[in-house]
Amino acid sequence: MSYKNQSDSNHLSKVIEKAEAGDKIFQSCLGTMYYKGDGVSIDYEKAFYWIKKAAAQEHVNAMYNLGYMYWSGEGTLEDYEEAFYWLSKAAEQRFAPAQNYLGMMYRDGRGVDEDFEEAFIWFSIAAEQGNAEAQCNLALMYIEGNGVPELHHEAVHWINLAYRQGSIFADEIINDYDFWSYIDDDLLEFPE
Repeated sequence: MSYKNQSDSNHLSKVIEKAEAGDKIFQSCLGTMYYKGDGVSIDYEKAFYWIKKAAAQEHVNAMYNLGYMYWSGEGTLEDYEEAFYWLSKAAEQRFAPAQNYLGMMYRDGRGVDEDFEEAFIWFSIAAEQGNAEAQCNLALMYIEGNGVPELHHEAVHWINLAYRQGSIFADEIINDYDFWSYIDDDLLEFPE
């Protein structure tokens, strides 16, 4: 066994030991390792098990990850009501990715009644915190006029912010709606 493999094995042993002792940070970490296959084989059921333990102790990343796993059906059965519950708990702690997913749930009527006003609120909160996906979702609401007036200059503002972060989603929106002609080296502008 090489030194690196021995070091990785020691690291994993310590993470497992602390997770089994009830440390929510290490439980969340171990769950993420199983989810991503980081130092262990990908195992969504084990990921779910450890993330759920950390979420029960109100670890914000774990609450978000648990909500996402219920939303996607990875490691557990798809359950939008449980997803909404856990994403809401993380969103209340100002966790922008969870706020974005709540917006998506309201926009799409998954686990809750379709409500563009609520979707707009959650997308806006997450977008203001710099979440690129929420910025793109907010832009789409302005482009399509879903619950808000069609305001392309607002849409372009949010796409610009996401695009500057290297968002592939922003790039797709720019392509889909042919906004490339409004890009000027540093700014993405749309005439009012």
